[in-house]
Amino acid sequence: MPAATLTTAWEDFEVPAHARGGQVTLNLYDHLASYLPKRPGAYLRISSDRFGLEAGVDRQLEDAEDSRTRLGWGPFAKIYRENDTSAFKKRKITKPDGTIDWVVLRPEFRQLLADLALGVIDGVIFYDLDRLVRQPRDLEDLIDIVEYVKRPVTGATGGRMNLINDSDRHMARMMCVMALKSSEDTARRVARQHLSAAQNGQVQGRIAYGWVRKGEHKGQLVPDEADLVTRIFQDFLAGESAYSLAKTFNSEGVQPPAAKTWSSTMVAKMLRNPRYAGMVSYAGRHRVNAVTAGDGWTLVLFDEQGRPLLGSWEPIISPKIWSQVQFELQRRRQKAGIKPGESGATPVVRYFLSGILRCNKCHRGLVGHRYKQRRTGKIIRNYECPPSDRGGCGGTAISAPTADLAVEEAMTAFLHKQLDCAKTELNQSAANVADLQAQLDQALSRKSDLIRRWSEGALQKIDVAEEDYFTMLAALNRKISMRREALEAAESTPVSTVPPEELLKNWTSGTLRQRRAIVKRYLHCIVVQPPAHRSKFNSPQAVKERLAPHWKTAVELAA
Repeated sequence: MPAATLTTAWEDFEVPAHARGGQVTLNLYDHLASYLPKRPGAYLRISSDRFGLEAGVDRQLEDAEDSRTRLGWGPFAKIYRENDTSAFKKRKITKPDGTIDWVVLRPEFRQLLADLALGVIDGVIFYDLDRLVRQPRDLEDLIDIVEYVKRPVTGATGGRMNLINDSDRHMARMMCVMALKSSEDTARRVARQHLSAAQNGQVQGRIAYGWVRKGEHKGQLVPDEADLVTRIFQDFLAGESAYSLAKTFNSEGVQPPAAKTWSSTMVAKMLRNPRYAGMVSYAGRHRVNAVTAGDGWTLVLFDEQGRPLLGSWEPIISPKIWSQVQFELQRRRQKAGIKPGESGATPVVRYFLSGILRCNKCHRGLVGHRYKQRRTGKIIRNYECPPSDRGGCGGTAISAPTADLAVEEAMTAFLHKQLDCAKTELNQSAANVADLQAQLDQALSRKSDLIRRWSEGALQKIDVAEEDYFTMLAALNRKISMRREALEAAESTPVSTVPPEELLKNWTSGTLRQRRAIVKRYLHCIVVQPPAHRSKFNSPQAVKERLAPHWKTAVELAA
């Protein structure tokens, strides 16, 4: 096509602003690496900091700041510090659907991934790859986001690795596997040392309550604490429960081992500890069978003849008393319906609003309670704040049936309103798309008619002068471009991941877990306020007035 003809053809052509500059390059890395983040983040981590001084992460921050200045990046928008945090050790977690997984728990690292994906930060500087990741799963999660957002993630040391480069990503994968192998080798050696020490009768882990835990007299008996341990075992055999013992110690002002107050969990753990009877406790990786929940015998280390190994420390109680306590623990667990190997620490949620209702004083989750009145024999169901030995204050209670009904009515009305709004928005969206399509079709028709008349030399029939043709054509092109952009935006409006119809169906006929999940989807919690009138403590209207819902924002719901 001649140059003059080509120039004339582009005179009537207008490119939308968002489509300009759509270039390609054979060296994508150079193009992406040239980007200078304006709000980068810094990731700092150290595995062990026994004294909490954070000196290691502070030194890492200095090097990260030096790299940021050298690269010409903007100031750090967020700094992600994970002090005294392992990137290797996995933890067992139970997902909401009941399935089990083993993952490395690093909240700041996961927050960094979310912020990078959402654009809160537009680049990352990490100290070194072994500080960033030790598990290939974590590295792949980060690489997926880097490939999606196309923003640099570079190291402050170790050759200035940048994960935006594909060759650096492959090198990072190999280095991560090598670091994982190093961590596993170290874990294996440490586990072998622990087993050897346990077989020689040495204490492994923290010194238990009853002995000196620090200093030159470490491991020696503390008479007052030893007497209390003896009392715990004797009172338990006499019929006391772990809960009643903890409650008694709190009322007497007895100082607990390493907490503000005594708890039933703390007492039960002491009752299962074989070290109090002078026997070696071992739950390391060399055990053939894992430790069973609630069974102290599975902690005991035996010799080749099947006898418990004895430690080098002075026992507080006799092995006979400890053995009797283990049988009593199992008897009570069986009576409570807890099967062998199952943990009784996590109760099954049987109340609709357990944990969702919150105490207005200590903000602890309220739990459901059921008991029988002695005078009338009537069954009473309440939501109550746990006592102080269980992390609450015990100062808030509300009728369970009345609170359940009030929240059910409010959520039903809310979900119906959500459904109506969704239908209205859908109808409005469809009408808007149809209107935009009609406007686009009209503009295209006018353009086609104008070009046809110009080519036939018939512009005078519609009162258009020859010199006005290109002006009108350019105006029509701009209008068509704007209509197309508006239509594309209207048609690409995201649809809710969970349709309101499905939510309403799950709400009206779903299980307790589904109904609780729907409440948690829209609410952070419901704070239970003090009653305005003591005489109307549990009346329906008074209960509704006491419930203060804390709704999630639109941004939180969309996340």
